[in-house]
Amino acid sequence: MSDRIKEKVREVLVVIREVEKWREDHDPGTDEWYTLCNLADLAEQLVFALPVEMLPDEEVRTPDPREYGVIDEILAALGEAEAT
Repeated sequence: MSDRIKEKVREVLVVIREVEKWREDHDPGTDEWYTLCNLADLAEQLVFALPVEMLPDEEVRTPDPREYGVIDEILAALGEAEAT
C-alpha cells in the first residue's frame, strides 16, 4: 500500500506543478483561476503534511514549521471523528 500512496502523491504533485506553470501564463480575472490555484495550494499543503514515509523518495524534505500546525489540525480532526 505504501508504494500506491507514493504513486498517488507523485500524481498530485505533477498536477500541482502544472497549475503553478499555468498560473503564470493566464489572467487571474476569473473565479475559476482563483479556485484552481487555491485547490493546488491546498493540495500541496496536504501532501507535505503527510508522514515522510508516505512521500516519494525524491520529495522528502524538511517540513516548514507552519506545516506542523496543519498536522496537528489533521490529527485533532481524526481524533474527533474517531470519538464519534
